[in-house]
Amino acid sequence: MSGPLTIKRTVLVKVKVTEDFKAKMALEIQDGIRKLDAELQQLDFQIKRMVAELEKKNPAGIPAAKQHVENEKQKRIQAKNRLTEQLKNVGLMAIGSEVAQGTLESITEINVGDDWNDIFGVEVLVCDDKIIEIRRTSRR
Repeated sequence: MSGPLTIKRTVLVKVKVTEDFKAKMALEIQDGIRKLDAELQQLDFQIKRMVAELEKKNPAGIPAAKQHVENEKQKRIQAKNRLTEQLKNVGLMAIGSEVAQGTLESITEINVGDDWNDIFGVEVLVCDDKIIEIRRTSRR
């Protein structure tokens, strides 16, 4: 086979930090924290209701039900702690710095003789929701 070959590759997406970006990130994180707080309150209400029902129907099931809800609460508390840490980190981001936002896939054509390192060294830089640069970064 001597012709071109089409492949998928991973592209790194970076965001240039601006005051607007920091504000949006902080709002998204705070919203996530509020949702987790609401879920924790719901779990507290749910366990009270479950215990009341189980006392009538199956008192032996109360410890297992409490343990299940407690496990769910712990998951949300851990998620809330991670978000709180992320919120602190947003405040520390320097304006103008670049942070990885994620990855996406692109399709590209390769040919015999292409530099393999150049095929996968692609980044997209976004600033205030606009693509401002597409970079080829060699991994040498």
